[in-house]
Amino acid sequence: GETKDWINAAIFLKDEIGCQFVLHMAHSALLRLQYNDLNNGSFGDCSILELACCTDYSMLYHTSLCGNCYNELIILSGNCCGEIIIWQPHDSVDLNTTTCTKTYPLCLRLKAHNGVIFSIDLNLAARLLVTTSDDRSLKFWQLESESIRDWKYDAGSVRPLFSCFGHTARVICATIAEYDGQVYVISGGEDSHICVWSQSGEMLFKRRQQFGSPIWRLSFDHITTTLYCTGSTGNVLAYNLKSILNARQSQSTQLIPFDSETEFMKNIKYLNSSAIIALSSRNRLFLMKQQQSKSHNIGNWELVPDFPKYKCTLLAVCDGMIATCGYKRSFHFLSKDLYLMSDEYGNCILLKGQNMDVEGHMKISNCREPWITMALLVSPTCLLLSIRNGNIMLYSREAHSQLQLKNTIKRLHGPMGSNVLQLLKTDEKYAYILSAGHEPVIKYLRLCFTNYDLTVDQRECVPLSWIEALPKSDVLIGFNDNHLVAWSRKNDVLFQLQCGGGHRCWDYQLNNEQLDIIYVKQKHVFHHRAILDNNRSGYSLQAFQNCWHMRSCNIMQLLKRTNDDDDQTYIVSAGDDNIIKISQFTNQSFNQCTELHTHISSVRHLTSYPIKLENGVSHWLLFSVGGRSQLCINQLDPSGPVVRELCTHTIRTNIDGKKSLVDARLMSISILRHAETGDFHLYVASADGKIIMLRWQLENPSQVYLIRFIDIKRCPLQLKILMNTNLLLITTTNGMLYGFDQTLSLKRLELKLHSAGINALETLDDGFILHVLTSGDDEIIKHTTLNMSNMTVQRSTEFPGLHNAQINALILHSTKGVGRAVELYAYTCSIDKQIYMVNLTTLQYTRIGYTCISDIKGLLLDKNRYLYIYGCGLQVITLENK
Repeated sequence: GETKDWINAAIFLKDEIGCQFVLHMAHSALLRLQYNDLNNGSFGDCSILELACCTDYSMLYHTSLCGNCYNELIILSGNCCGEIIIWQPHDSVDLNTTTCTKTYPLCLRLKAHNGVIFSIDLNLAARLLVTTSDDRSLKFWQLESESIRDWKYDAGSVRPLFSCFGHTARVICATIAEYDGQVYVISGGEDSHICVWSQSGEMLFKRRQQFGSPIWRLSFDHITTTLYCTGSTGNVLAYNLKSILNARQSQSTQLIPFDSETEFMKNIKYLNSSAIIALSSRNRLFLMKQQQSKSHNIGNWELVPDFPKYKCTLLAVCDGMIATCGYKRSFHFLSKDLYLMSDEYGNCILLKGQNMDVEGHMKISNCREPWITMALLVSPTCLLLSIRNGNIMLYSREAHSQLQLKNTIKRLHGPMGSNVLQLLKTDEKYAYILSAGHEPVIKYLRLCFTNYDLTVDQRECVPLSWIEALPKSDVLIGFNDNHLVAWSRKNDVLFQLQCGGGHRCWDYQLNNEQLDIIYVKQKHVFHHRAILDNNRSGYSLQAFQNCWHMRSCNIMQLLKRTNDDDDQTYIVSAGDDNIIKISQFTNQSFNQCTELHTHISSVRHLTSYPIKLENGVSHWLLFSVGGRSQLCINQLDPSGPVVRELCTHTIRTNIDGKKSLVDARLMSISILRHAETGDFHLYVASADGKIIMLRWQLENPSQVYLIRFIDIKRCPLQLKILMNTNLLLITTTNGMLYGFDQTLSLKRLELKLHSAGINALETLDDGFILHVLTSGDDEIIKHTTLNMSNMTVQRSTEFPGLHNAQINALILHSTKGVGRAVELYAYTCSIDKQIYMVNLTTLQYTRIGYTCISDIKGLLLDKNRYLYIYGCGLQVITLENK
């Protein structure tokens, strides 16, 4: 059968006679049906028992049905106004004899959210109701009674408890789960994350689950503790939560008591892994012993005798050493016997040893808030300081005691200083430093020892409002609003603790994946212990998801490094999440190396150019284009690897002396380097129909010069320069293939190959013949051979019917067996997820499999016959040897 409205929910009525079920529609219509089995080997039929509706006819986006008997059925729906609509098919108020429709009264209307309600779930035994909305929140409600019959439908029958915020986009679904006697709420959102919440509203777990695509529905199997989720990719993913829920049950936040009504702790630090020190409001120092066992035992505060009587404003700790200062702004341990101290006027003193011998001094320039927030001794002669006003200052230690200012970066992290300065590595010429502060960005600095040049090489965005600590290379601790968050690049959010915000005094200790955190809240000291265990079931898939793009990947390239030392392949990918990722796939293991966050909009295309030395590739230049007319050029050094941001430009053209103000998306880029001058010619295709030729020099990376542009009056999709043939190929949205010379002054080719846009273009130069393979929106693959001397078509072959959706991915591959002629193959993949191999010599084709990747954007094939399929995810398939 078919209804004339959306079906929001369906349920079988187990207590009714026969096989009865109800359907609820999007405008509060309820259809009661009975299924009659004819027992003759064919389908049975359904008879309508009743058509019911509610007095409220608002548009409903979700419905939850509760009950096994029709007269006791409860219908809970959410509308576009953020209201919960509750009614029952009991005691009708009207009967329409024409349509045989009964109208039932609205029992209860509750204002729940500031937007559409997308899901409602309830657990009668726990007396819990949960709703989600596009206001990015979950709302917990308490039910008056566990029994449906006892509901009174007044303001007290469904009482709001609290709202939870953990998603960064609309919360599409939520389900109430039970495990080991505990009740949990699991939510899924448009941000592709799942969140696990306790019954008290504390977030216990957060993971990205659907490769960046929205999560639509969740289901939890309490027997196997498996969470199933579906999303816009069309895939069903499973994740076992048993180890996570067990680990969370062993975690707790514990109050550390202090027996005083007039005194409280104002500053706390970990002295070592087993001791905590605290400075009280009465200027007394206390010590507490802490056990490292899983029993989570905390001792008692012990007063430290003979503590100085002066007013202490600072407490610092390093390797079991304690430093206290009176009326000073900052104290930093540069090493175990070298210290740096500053006051609020910018006077700084460098001290050494237990005798506090003065090694040097300096005066920070007159400015507002001139004290030091972080200090790093890069080398015996280089000292890097972060100032409270946001500046990064580099000083050198000369023979005399006065420290010399060599370089300054103003407001590296905005108007506040760095919280973290970490030395990553050094060599003979450079030092590489990580800096983080009061912004959701990590910045990587490069310091040249010869001329004290200090530059920002790379930026990395992280989901933290500000960053406070890096206990491990892959673990960050920081704050989001009033939550302290531990986050990992590999594992996403490790835990989230509501502690009152980033202004709180706090400290941490990490030992063998056991993270202990102490913090002060409302003049009380709290202790929290969490296990950062990465070896969980299903972790390898989850780790890969966190390393891949959060949204669809538009382009991917394989970079091969071959020299005497190693033989490595790097994967460079970019997509709609504005990020360029550099990764490695070795021994069937995928590892992310680094990221580039230079684009402000989606990255449409990228290409690479190797800079070679005698022993192989020294580094690669990465040219990428995308939205907002942005061109970015970066340098990748495979030793590390280390990336460096060379430049970013907004490409606009001049028409009749007027500069274009339209930031059209840049669709594709191709590179040509002149051997004589070493200049790079960049060919860029813009969505407004412009093909732009630019000149760029590696020696002067900040400048890009416009040489020439042409207008083909159509949006270009693909662009490819053929270096040895003086030919630039361009495909467009109307199925045209254009060929221009390298100066863009001569059109050498114009062919109508497809009836719609050409999404994929591959070429192979066979001496006198150019093989061109194209595919597009018309679901056709076309192989065209061109005579290179006069650009005429020698042969054109179509392969219709292989795919039933647009074809975005194809590659050309030539093989030559022993005693056999060269054969040309094509591998194709479409939105229909089918993979075909086409022999372009014999015109035979074979379906070799399918992929689980949705929104497929491209294919790559390496020398090991690994077939890379990328789009909304990445899949690697091993092909059989021919």
